[in-house]
Amino acid sequence: MEHHHGQQYRIYTDTGGTFTDCVIVTHEGRVMVGKSPTTPADLKECFFESIEATLAVVGMEGDEEFFANTRVVGYGTTQGTNLVITGTGAPNLGFITTKGHEDRTLIGRFRAAGLSPEEGMHLVMADKPEPLIPRMRIKGVAERVDSYGEVLVPLQEDEVRNVVKDLVEKKRVEGIAVGFLWSFINPKHELRAREIIRELYPELSVALSHEVNPLIREEPRFRTTHIDLYIGKALRALLGAIEETLHQRGYQYPLLVLQAAGGVSRAAIVKPANTLHSGPVGGLMGVEFLKGLYNIDNAIGSDVGGTSFDITLLSEKGLEYLREPIVGRFQISNPMLEIKTIGAGGGTIAWVDPITNTLRLGPRSAGANPGPVSYGKGGTEPTVTDADLVLNRIDPDYFLGGRIKLDRDKAVQAIEEKIAKPLNMDVYQAAEAIVSIVDATMGIALRGTLAEKGCDPARFTLIAFGGAGPTHCAGYSEGLGFREIIVPELASVFSAFGASTAAVRHRYEQSPFVVIPQLPYDQVSLEFDKEHLTLDMFPEWARKRLNATASTLEQAAKEDMYAEGFDDGEFSLRYEIAARYGRQLWEVRVETPGVRLESKENCCAMLHAFEQEYIRTYGRGAMVPTGGIEIIMVVVEAIAHQERLKLLSYEFAGRSPEKARKGSRSVRWKQGFLDTAVYEWNLIGNGNEIDGPAIVESTTTTFVIPPGRKVTADRYRNMRMTG
Repeated sequence: MEHHHGQQYRIYTDTGGTFTDCVIVTHEGRVMVGKSPTTPADLKECFFESIEATLAVVGMEGDEEFFANTRVVGYGTTQGTNLVITGTGAPNLGFITTKGHEDRTLIGRFRAAGLSPEEGMHLVMADKPEPLIPRMRIKGVAERVDSYGEVLVPLQEDEVRNVVKDLVEKKRVEGIAVGFLWSFINPKHELRAREIIRELYPELSVALSHEVNPLIREEPRFRTTHIDLYIGKALRALLGAIEETLHQRGYQYPLLVLQAAGGVSRAAIVKPANTLHSGPVGGLMGVEFLKGLYNIDNAIGSDVGGTSFDITLLSEKGLEYLREPIVGRFQISNPMLEIKTIGAGGGTIAWVDPITNTLRLGPRSAGANPGPVSYGKGGTEPTVTDADLVLNRIDPDYFLGGRIKLDRDKAVQAIEEKIAKPLNMDVYQAAEAIVSIVDATMGIALRGTLAEKGCDPARFTLIAFGGAGPTHCAGYSEGLGFREIIVPELASVFSAFGASTAAVRHRYEQSPFVVIPQLPYDQVSLEFDKEHLTLDMFPEWARKRLNATASTLEQAAKEDMYAEGFDDGEFSLRYEIAARYGRQLWEVRVETPGVRLESKENCCAMLHAFEQEYIRTYGRGAMVPTGGIEIIMVVVEAIAHQERLKLLSYEFAGRSPEKARKGSRSVRWKQGFLDTAVYEWNLIGNGNEIDGPAIVESTTTTFVIPPGRKVTADRYRNMRMTG
């Protein structure tokens, strides 16, 4: 396939634990997909290899003409997350905080953060995680600001100079994080501390907590600041190297980076902490796209990769954000879309518990290196992928379209020696048990996620994706009663595809900590009495602080969108607050028409939005208007108005899939070995119906359809299976 004159391309890559996925979209809506093994030692290498692999499928090359015709390059990376989890190559950092609070990040608040369910059951045996910045490099200085922003104790500047010199000259730190207790209300002391550091050591990296994460609750705020500085140097080096190479090859635009809060941002201005767990967010963006494409009210996404199973829930309410997400073993307070993750995927290792002599799966994964035993790269422990291969559900000669040849004999030998013999069963029973357990584990996670939100599966459409999602979705959805199951043709690269649908978006959060202790309310409905409410009932200081916070965030949002190349009218602003009744511990998030207390109408609209969300979440009987209201957080989000991606649509091709049939093979099912039809996905036509048992193969994934299930291909060649 040659370059067509005038053709324009958009490239999106997503680096996972096992593979790096790539999607290239033309302006006509034609999609090219590919993937290559992730190279943990150099993520830039697999970034470009995935692009070359995608182009090779259609006979193209990534030459200067191709990159010159490319308008967008987007990237979702695990670089920051991996650095936090492993600590490999981490910098030597120092931390300056309010005197008397030096141990705050060491004490922590949630000992079980990041532990597996098994580890959580034995919490007394669990150690705290190794701190990102150890106690010897944490220094306290005298300063104090109160919750109203008034300075009680001025910053002792000589103390700052002394501790900075000690950290740099004796502790040899490469950067310093600064976090004072109430800096998000009044950042004066943090700003002055940075000035002093820059006076002494102009080249030293500095991160201020009120700039990284200006939210109440100091422990996650300080931790987020540590992480932003911790991953910043390595991440900026990676993004800079990729962008430089792109420009050398002819690409003329900025590199865009997927953010954990959704949307993309230019690599030059993205906050490092905002990229944590950004890869799975691409899948969520893809679910949001399909939700709109098919006019679905409620959808749940399930992403089965090599190392993890990610669940994303999108109800009629829209996107939901985690209150305090966990990265590795650390709680942070960075904005992050809600994604539930468990350790289950194609690379999950199967093993026999020596004490109970029972089959167990995970949480360890074979990852990209050495990978499953069948990869022939030195792996010795059987995985879920090896079990799929033993059951003949995967063709060893057509893995990644034949680019990687799997060794079925090695998979059989590993499962027989490590699983079958110790449990006194044959190798096929053992492989089937591995698949059944991983499917049940993922099914339980899906059911639990829906139950936590009070959601009925019958009202939800399951969207199954990831490299192993189509292989296992029939198994993990069994008995859950979903309305429908959609398996996208782009399932194996769906996170990269989702990133291609994401708009440029910037989200800003700040805690004004506004307390309105007393407002009139109706004793029957328990709602605030908006008819008799007046603006004067909101203290002047509270109105000023909230309005100033909103103005600051709006200005930051607009400046970043201008920097992205958008003018007024080419983006919109949306607003949220996080609020609670007085003296409550946790707040609810709610979208509001605005976040100003400038008129009675503004105040009533905000109170009404809060009450309706509170009632939806907890019920009217849980309302406590006697405590007044506390506005804990204000959110301003800027979203670009961009043309919606259009997918290529196919004409109706009839009910029979025979034109796509490539043969048959004997596959092991619960009923035993059955002769099973095998189809080529890219030959499937709109309207084709396939009855199980059947296998549908593409160059990047395998869709397994068990006996009793029926699948229909739609006009986008996505597969629709009854729940």
